[in-house]
Amino acid sequence: MKTNKYLVAIVVLSLVLRVWDLGNIPPHLSSDEASLGYNAYSILKTGRDEYGKLFPIIFKSFGDYKPGLYIYFSVPVVAILGLTEFAIRLPSAIMGGVAVVLVYFLSKNILNSRKMGLFTAFALSINPWHIHFSRGAWEANLAFTLTIAGILAFLLSFEKRKWLYMSALFFGLTLVAYQGAKLTSLISLVALILIYFKDLKQIDKQTLAGSFFVGLIISSPIIYSFFVGQTGRLEVFSIFSYPRESWYVDKLLSEGEEQRGSASYLLYHSELLSFFQGIVGRWFNHFSGRFLFFQGDWENSRHGIPGLGQLLFADLLALLIGTFYLIKSKSIATKSKLLLMMLFLLSPLPAALSRSQVNAVRSMNMILPLVIILGIGMNYMFAQKRWVFLYFAMYIFSFIYFVDAYFVHLPVHNVRSWNWGYREMVNYVLIVESDYDEIQIQQSYRQPYIYFLFYGGYDPSSYQKTSHLLENEFGDVGLVESFDKYVFKSINWPVGETDKRILYIGDEVTIARELGSSKNYVLEKEIKYLDGTTAFMAIHD
Repeated sequence: MKTNKYLVAIVVLSLVLRVWDLGNIPPHLSSDEASLGYNAYSILKTGRDEYGKLFPIIFKSFGDYKPGLYIYFSVPVVAILGLTEFAIRLPSAIMGGVAVVLVYFLSKNILNSRKMGLFTAFALSINPWHIHFSRGAWEANLAFTLTIAGILAFLLSFEKRKWLYMSALFFGLTLVAYQGAKLTSLISLVALILIYFKDLKQIDKQTLAGSFFVGLIISSPIIYSFFVGQTGRLEVFSIFSYPRESWYVDKLLSEGEEQRGSASYLLYHSELLSFFQGIVGRWFNHFSGRFLFFQGDWENSRHGIPGLGQLLFADLLALLIGTFYLIKSKSIATKSKLLLMMLFLLSPLPAALSRSQVNAVRSMNMILPLVIILGIGMNYMFAQKRWVFLYFAMYIFSFIYFVDAYFVHLPVHNVRSWNWGYREMVNYVLIVESDYDEIQIQQSYRQPYIYFLFYGGYDPSSYQKTSHLLENEFGDVGLVESFDKYVFKSINWPVGETDKRILYIGDEVTIARELGSSKNYVLEKEIKYLDGTTAFMAIHD
């Protein structure tokens, strides 16, 4: 009974940290979040996505292709709460709370301890990495929760065979939730099958075949997408798409007077060796103190928290103690130890295979083994009565530091990376648009069109009739050039004479240059960042 009370308290804490002021922190919707939200709204109103496709499983988005489970999860929320930042982020926040419950039952199962299960759930509830991705419309967060459910159901199937069907369902749904789950879920499944192979052999063939069939049916649309050109974005981010330039290799060889194909070339300069070094280096980055405790994802500020790593400072001690007792403990089954270590070591692999030096999204499955090890460490730390006050003080300090960094500093310091200003710009344009024949907005790969659709609540059936994406010849995301009276283009001066009354909107550099060289334009509106610098300016002649 006491365990249940503690678990309820932990879940309430986790939901408060994930839902409080959700519409304002993070400070602005990313273009991906706005796309998920508008497509959920479009499905709600018309049953079709922004391009008019009827109830798709995979959604076209900026030229990328997104599995649509998060969108369908969002439809009822948008129906109830409207098309808002809070509504599109709420499904992720709720799934974050569900993950806390699931990780309790999973850790209790593999550690054979309710107490360590509670510590693990607590570690996840206050984990900065998980809180951050639960507070945005991140498909990876939904897939992470489904992965925990899949692993838990897999382990429960050794007692009740029907759980294997549920495991296959959950793992299949990870692929429908997140593009990167093709590799992250495969890693989890391979680890489970290798470690529990003998246990699987005890399950009847009918259950094994039926479970495989369930997983195959659920994931078949995603598997099919491999063969119809809907994985181009994966190629863009793959490290293998970026071999060294030929001139660079020739320069290296010339310095040592070496030849291609020679023994020294194969040993020191081959492309295979270069890729191997790049992958191993990226893999090690995810275990570094810089990533875990001090700076986090230094490649993308939108993936982290200013001045903080993916874990709390106090977690360093718990992680070391937890690792020691995980190896030493005789009460934890050998298979459980192997599972945790395999997940811990292999989870960064999808990130290591990408072009980024670190990536907190693609390595998100690391959170699971980390928090379980932290739970083990906390259990032993807080059992030391002489030191319990010190440990408690460490976590209180670390937690307050995190709360300040996330809820106070992140909305100010990271506003540019979150595309701040588009909401304010759209709200202004909606007020004055009737005064103009055309509104020209500076084009950007931040996808300004999606903000006009989202914040303007533009009628999906009207947009579907004219939607057109200018594809990118390099396979990356494309651009939408216009809809209705909105035109998205590079604004180059002079723009030429026209009888139309046009409102021009661009950044400080683009617009200020024209204002400084011409008296024909009037500054109508200036939108500023919180630090006082200019985000957008609107002018007309």
